[in-house]
Amino acid sequence: MKIIVLDTETTGMLEKDRICQLSYLVLNEDFEIEEVHNDLCMPPLPISYEAMAIHHITPEMLEGEPSCVQTKAYKRLLELNSPANLMVIQNAAFDLGMLSKEGFSLKMNLIDTFRILRAYYPLDGTSFSLQYKRYQWGLYKEEEGLAKKLGITIKAHDALGDVIVLKHLFERLCEEHSMPKMILLCSEPIILSHIPYGKNKGKKFVDVAKSDRQDLHYMLNANGLDADVKASILHALEATKESVTLTIGFGKYAGKTPEEVLEIDRNYLLWMVNKMDNLNAELKEAIEKILVSYP
Repeated sequence: MKIIVLDTETTGMLEKDRICQLSYLVLNEDFEIEEVHNDLCMPPLPISYEAMAIHHITPEMLEGEPSCVQTKAYKRLLELNSPANLMVIQNAAFDLGMLSKEGFSLKMNLIDTFRILRAYYPLDGTSFSLQYKRYQWGLYKEEEGLAKKLGITIKAHDALGDVIVLKHLFERLCEEHSMPKMILLCSEPIILSHIPYGKNKGKKFVDVAKSDRQDLHYMLNANGLDADVKASILHALEATKESVTLTIGFGKYAGKTPEEVLEIDRNYLLWMVNKMDNLNAELKEAIEKILVSYP
């Protein structure tokens, strides 16, 4: 098995954006580096100034460089793309999404260290970012010797610098968790214990499902909700539905149960189920049952 530890830099964060640097290390099963790949490439659109401010790749640096698919790094990545090998990425959804625009479809097993950190270390610090863990866990202390050996300088938000950090993060995770278990965990949506961001950050999903249930329904409707958070919300709502009393969380009857509103304003409930497009499915179902039970 080969282990490919990969990172990209891009022209920006939007759907239209593309790769301008592709870097990865190829490790053996003892985590020894066998190959180093680090290629700049000419994207089909300009680099945004916001992206330049992060990775410091300028248009002048890309002059004369090949497109991503023409780089040696990309061609070798295609050769390595086998179920026998393992890909390690921090926040894989982004990098794999960018690689897919170049025609790359992952066949390797995958460990997404970002998702592993959220699952196994939900309350360990305030961020799951690579650079935060670099300093929090003292990974930077291991870099100097490796950087000197490879003849590179470690720089934040440089793809090659980041894969060096990611290698050390991955090794640290492997000290505490088995690779097969992490691969399995990343193969499907992960049920997280704690909410990773927003007003309820750090609270348990199940606790918020009991105390501020509407907040989870709002999260479900948010744009860009990732699969792990969605699965965790749905799991918490389902696990607690028998132990909570549903109330209306908005409008003139906020805080009242559908049963209470039925006694004073049946038409309001009818309006809710027939006219409110953003009414959450759980509350809508409860109201519909009450309306049928008490015609």
